[in-house]
Amino acid sequence: MTFTAVLENIARSPIATKIGEKLTTAKSISLSGLSRLGKGLISTHLCQHQTKPLLIVTATVEEATRWALQLQSMSWRVYLYQPLDTFPYESSQIDLETAWTRIEILAELLAKPQPNLAIATTINALQPHLPSPQVFQKHSIYLNIGDSQSVKLLAVALARLGYVEVKEVKESKQWSHKGFSFEVFPVNRNLPVRLSCNRGTVEKIREFDPNNPKSFTDLSSIAIAPVDLHEFVSAHKATLLHYLPKNFIIAIDELENNRS
Repeated sequence: MTFTAVLENIARSPIATKIGEKLTTAKSISLSGLSRLGKGLISTHLCQHQTKPLLIVTATVEEATRWALQLQSMSWRVYLYQPLDTFPYESSQIDLETAWTRIEILAELLAKPQPNLAIATTINALQPHLPSPQVFQKHSIYLNIGDSQSVKLLAVALARLGYVEVKEVKESKQWSHKGFSFEVFPVNRNLPVRLSCNRGTVEKIREFDPNNPKSFTDLSSIAIAPVDLHEFVSAHKATLLHYLPKNFIIAIDELENNRS
């Protein structure tokens, strides 16, 4: 289902103009009194009009999931940021997929997120549970084409971040080294990348599909996040909000439910 025509009509409505004017003077906006579909359409219009990404905060993970699915149908690139615990009686341990999804989101937030990015989460997920953005960046690898990079130092850095050296990269958190080329599967990406270095300079960065070696996508830069953030959390207690750039629009769904 496409909402292009609906969004065009909303853009022409007086109420959309008034809401947009109000948002320019507020740091966040609380949506209430509308259906989820109505809230999603208004939020999408506001973000498209101001070319800004979106953070949706809900009371429960079930509601955040519904928001994520709905926003996907409105052409958003959506992440669901899981809370610390879905229910009080569940273990605080989270599975690796959830942990790596969090790392993927944090890495993207620190690398100039695009306007079509949306994150759905819960009020509980905004509790302090993360290292500071400065610590996260310090323990990540950022490479651009043209950067100077020692092959030996890159191998040491990957091992320090928790990546395992293998003969052939097939799974997340693996890396391999052949001559002046590196293949690494960052936990914050869906596909591995190949780094071609020559005389200490990064010449090419290419994303590829391990099941189709001839399929390449050229990249201008790459961020490689640490495999595990747990060891960095104890000394630095930050929240997801610390990672948000100033251009984000924050929409709080049913403020009273979030307060309770």
